[in-house]
Amino acid sequence: MVERFAAYFKLNPTWGSLHIVLDDLNTENHHVEFCIKWAQERGDKEGEDLGRILLKLSESQRARIDRLVTGSPQDLGAPNPTNSLPSPRR
Repeated sequence: MVERFAAYFKLNPTWGSLHIVLDDLNTENHHVEFCIKWAQERGDKEGEDLGRILLKLSESQRARIDRLVTGSPQDLGAPNPTNSLPSPRR
């Protein structure tokens, strides 16, 4: 899953349609839902799909995505030495 976010970031270095969640760390569900809608309006299918994945993650997991992809210490959670995320909730 992290690889898919990394590929998206490579094409969208400010996180594109997911910017307010992954760069600004506004991690509540309504923020993710806004990003999904914005991605739909922009024709950003991958951003829309990744947004749906984000909805399955906890807020703390969402906050770790940027650090896992970029190596940035930006997230507000504890360090994750395994450099991985648990599987999304179902």
